[in-house]
Amino acid sequence: MLYSSTYPHRNRKQSKSKFALGHYFKFESIWLWRTQSLPIKSFRLAVQQNSDRGCQLPVFYSSVQCSGEYTRMSPGSKVLKEVASMLYWTMLAACTVGPGTVVTCARAGAEFGLNLIWALVVASLIAFTLQEGTARLTIVSGQSLGQCIKTKYQHMAKIYNTAIICWLLAGSVFFGNMLYECNNFAGGVDAVMAMPGASDLTGSSLVGLRVGSCLVYAILALGLLYWDKTDKLGIMLGLLMIGMVTLFLVVVVYMGMEWTKFLWGLLPNLPAKTESSAEPADIIISLVSTTSVGYNLFLGGAMAKGRELGSAQRGIAFSTVSAVAVSILILIVGSGFHQEGGSTTFTISQLSEFIKQFLGTAGVVVFSLGFIAAALSSILTCPLAAALTADSVLTFKKEEKEEDKESPSEDKNDREMPRLFFLGLMLVMVLLSTVVISANADRTLVILIAQVFNGCLLPLFSTCLLLCLNDKQFMVSSPQSGLANIAMLICVTLTFIFTANVLLQKLVGSFLTDVYIRLGVAIGLGVAGIGSVCVATTLGREIVTSFRKSS
Repeated sequence: MLYSSTYPHRNRKQSKSKFALGHYFKFESIWLWRTQSLPIKSFRLAVQQNSDRGCQLPVFYSSVQCSGEYTRMSPGSKVLKEVASMLYWTMLAACTVGPGTVVTCARAGAEFGLNLIWALVVASLIAFTLQEGTARLTIVSGQSLGQCIKTKYQHMAKIYNTAIICWLLAGSVFFGNMLYECNNFAGGVDAVMAMPGASDLTGSSLVGLRVGSCLVYAILALGLLYWDKTDKLGIMLGLLMIGMVTLFLVVVVYMGMEWTKFLWGLLPNLPAKTESSAEPADIIISLVSTTSVGYNLFLGGAMAKGRELGSAQRGIAFSTVSAVAVSILILIVGSGFHQEGGSTTFTISQLSEFIKQFLGTAGVVVFSLGFIAAALSSILTCPLAAALTADSVLTFKKEEKEEDKESPSEDKNDREMPRLFFLGLMLVMVLLSTVVISANADRTLVILIAQVFNGCLLPLFSTCLLLCLNDKQFMVSSPQSGLANIAMLICVTLTFIFTANVLLQKLVGSFLTDVYIRLGVAIGLGVAGIGSVCVATTLGREIVTSFRKSS
């Protein structure tokens, strides 16, 4: 997208006292210059043609100048740059596929077979649509989702100079990520317990292993967070994704695939609850929340700063496909336990025993190490994302310089929140999670509660994103199209429906026992919820306007 602003421009071939009148144009993230003597149609064509040839900056006609120099990239360099970009965005996938994903997907397969694969596919579509939206918002506006929300609601009722809705968002992310952090520690301990021989320990030895594991995770996490070394994990997390895909792919190959059941699993359905299984509604919302992670909307926006839109879209697509591929493979492996007639409540140790049948002790070790690495990466990311979100939506300065609003810094240390508060938030989350899991809380239950709670927060986050994407003050240079609004509207409505279904099951499930009647009511409530948002705000009018502009 090109957009312009007229300024006097010093021509390098002219004397220092002369200026040429023309236009600055922004092509993706690059500012270009066009003199008035060159027609804009020819300029656009020149930019597009030369951008397609693989130049970091386009090759200009003689009458077009740029304040920087350009370099032509070789095909090999272009491929390497694209691969590096893909690995960069796999951090989102690595944050998505944490211990909660392993446990939830394996449990879904163990308790319901392949019937819930459709939920993962739908969740991945929601994840891509929302993450692409927050990346586009950041690249076009120059502000993260949290910053846009703070700007949008800066004139609302405030508490300590911060809008109430911003406090609501910050609190929701903090408590949601607190549960996620307990979920990560629970998964991390399960990963250690999955090591060969660990399940044979009893008494004080078992307690020592559990408490010691929690302390080691806490010390590593706090050390890396304190010294700001978490940004070094990008490529390692990308390689971890590849390793986890390979491990579960090998197990699936050894197991064999029942393609008929797999294809039926792609069709939306609600399996019946058994005596040993969780509620299907809980598992479905858990699969949605573990695939479309709410805090990834804030983290993905921060990652998109300084990136090109096309590259970000490809990277997010690759990340989403990688995450859903791993999740489906884990669910298929879990379904093998279901096929063998598992009738007891699912635990991760059962999954490791099942893997051992196909890959032996070495396979269990690889699974455990990968699981430990996934837990550690999530333990690091979760408190960091909560602190970054709080920093972006809360106001810590009485006044903000206008130039800082227009061109926010990309420096990770350029934060409003005092470093003491920033570290304090992360410290509280890590320490409380350490205490809860060391006290031997039911780890499978902790993971389920964390996934369900955060799944219920997704409508709030996705609605805020949709409102910001349709706000002209952020998207004036690249307004949201009608088709993009349709995709976003469908995804946000689905999050409302999934959440309504869970709440109905929890509140009135004792007498509203028919699954399909409850689902119908949930659909009605979900549509009514997003309809209320459209009526109560300017969202409805903006969506209608976006179709008029498209036509």
